[in-house]
Amino acid sequence: MRFTVLPLVLLVLVGCRNDPAGPNNGQNSRPIERGVYVLNEGDFNTPNDARLSALDIDRDIVVTDLFESGNAGAHLGTVGDDMKFHNGRAYIVMSRSQNLVVMNLSTLAKEAEVFFPGSAVHDLLIDSVGNRLFLTRLFSSSVFVLNLSTLTVIDSISVGSNPQGMALANGKLFVCNSGYGSDKTVSVVSTGTNDVITTLTVGDGPTQAALASDGKIWVACTGNAFATPPTTGSIFMVDPVTNTKVDSLLFSENLWGTISIGSDGYAYVLGVTSGNFYGGPVHRISTLTKIIITNFISGTYYGLAFDNVVREIYVADVKNFSGNGEAKIYTSAGALRKTFAAQKGPAVFCFKR
Repeated sequence: MRFTVLPLVLLVLVGCRNDPAGPNNGQNSRPIERGVYVLNEGDFNTPNDARLSALDIDRDIVVTDLFESGNAGAHLGTVGDDMKFHNGRAYIVMSRSQNLVVMNLSTLAKEAEVFFPGSAVHDLLIDSVGNRLFLTRLFSSSVFVLNLSTLTVIDSISVGSNPQGMALANGKLFVCNSGYGSDKTVSVVSTGTNDVITTLTVGDGPTQAALASDGKIWVACTGNAFATPPTTGSIFMVDPVTNTKVDSLLFSENLWGTISIGSDGYAYVLGVTSGNFYGGPVHRISTLTKIIITNFISGTYYGLAFDNVVREIYVADVKNFSGNGEAKIYTSAGALRKTFAAQKGPAVFCFKR
């Protein structure tokens, strides 16, 4: 489940042409050669409600309940929070049911599952060089280190409060300590020793981090509307060589905390729509000039990703979790290209080529 702060600004939704692609449950078992997978978070209070769906690019159809179709109706878990692809497998983490599932992308069969009792595991990061997997523990101020081959816990690293997103660069792990807006630190961890080298102070609510083409780590901070005085969102750039802050950008509103850096020379972040607790519009920032274009894509979006192959922007609309959500694809120029169906609470995108 994504967390943010009270929104400050009312934004106007600009209508665009729809081109819906509906679900096709009858073809779920057929392997998807090229597709956009969507981790649908599901309802927080409904057990086993997380779902995996996908847009099959070759057939131009949406398939739903992918995990169920490949595992005799078994479910992923409750509250799907993060997903990464590696070596033909999907690694999917659920915070409410406190488990990690590994699924074969060719067969859709579950290859492994690990439970972490008492740990609301939230974000994951795969270190293929070190053969490790990192999992933030949302309410435990720590990060689990797993052996990627065996999925056994080999270490636990103490960090700041409510750790969420992570980034890896220069042999270091950068952990965003969100504190739901009350923490403002990034823990810098040596991946050689799993020790915290230093702790950087950034803006309120650091939630996600991404590596830019110039080698800098961009940290998206939500801000804290409940602070006295309230604070707005920000982005801090960190040099992973010197472990220092080298630049920052301040927004006039809160941010949702999601950030994606594209191959088109821009970083994309989500704002917060006033009166809505499910995200906001897409803002675009030049990674070269640092110029911000606010409301580059208007709307209220919960999830965000950039397809670096075809240079397109993916956004997820949960529609207040009142039912199934939907996803939209925009060109890098900001034009709506396609709308396709999702399941309840679409949150995370991954691409299979």
